Amino acid sequence: MAIENVRRLSIQVRHLILQYAAALLSTVSIQRVLEKTHNIKTSRQAIRKFLDRFKRSGSVTDLPKLRRNGNITNFHRQMMNLWLSKNCELTSRALRDKIMALFGLKLSSSCVSKIRRKLGWTTQRVKYCQLISHQNKLKRLQWCLAALERKDTFEDVIFTDESTIEMSSNGKLFFYQPTSNLQRVPANKQKPKHSYKVHIWAGISYRGRTDCCVFTGIMDSVTYQQILERNFLTFVARKFPDGYRLYQDNDSKHRSKSTKAWMTQKNMLNNVMECPASSPDINVIENVWASMKYYLESTVKPKLKEELVNGIKQFWEKFVS
Repeated sequence: MAIENVRRLSIQVRHLILQYAAALLSTVSIQRVLEKTHNIKTSRQAIRKFLDRFKRSGSVTDLPKLRRNGNITNFHRQMMNLWLSKNCELTSRALRDKIMALFGLKLSSSCVSKIRRKLGWTTQRVKYCQLISHQNKLKRLQWCLAALERKDTFEDVIFTDESTIEMSSNGKLFFYQPTSNLQRVPANKQKPKHSYKVHIWAGISYRGRTDCCVFTGIMDSVTYQQILERNFLTFVARKFPDGYRLYQDNDSKHRSKSTKAWMTQKNMLNNVMECPASSPDINVIENVWASMKYYLESTVKPKLKEELVNGIKQFWEKFVS
């Protein structure tokens, strides 16, 4: 007699499995008995799944399946809209699980996404920015209103700042032709755990740029004074003989007693502008740092220390006028 290969367990086979399970036979033993005695071939996994399902439901027959992506009513849509109004960060999977838990309605994540779009909800990727206290917000506003009131053009201002440049040979965006295997680039690119870094100080103004100073290590007050001596004062004597204003942030090395005493000795302290705290966006040189980092990643692609430093100087001489 031929052995019947069973893909779906019939009711008769299920009763046989329960009979042998009551006799404390293992799934392997039940599989062998079914094959030898009843000429029914099935897998141990099917037997185990049926026994587990029987323990949970107590029913030999299959429970009716919940309709998938069906029975969506306006009430369900209103509940989704309410949940999103209370918590706009709920994902389609979280909404799907809430509907399943409350209403027993089984939906796919793609179905939930479509309903969410029809309700008028769109996705916006979060871009984080610096947290500013209410006190500093007021000071920023007062500083900007004062500049508008006196119609300040900032033509005599030298904007200075420091930045850290990390050696990276890969940009954040690339293009390729899907039909060409030669141009296809993997999306995940290797990056060293601790890339080589350098620091840069420089200044820009309406009348030109200062020399850029590339250095490593930690900048303290004495180092900052040496940089101003070599790069800033020579630029001021050449470009601003009629007077200037210096814009620098409120970093501790900029406002230390040592730096203030040095600036007083050099007749600089009265030319330093008062700037509000937590205001890196007011300093226009921040845009130069962003352009420099993009140029290094997309054009220079440095892999050696010398290439990184030369790329910084090349950008400064070529693009900053």
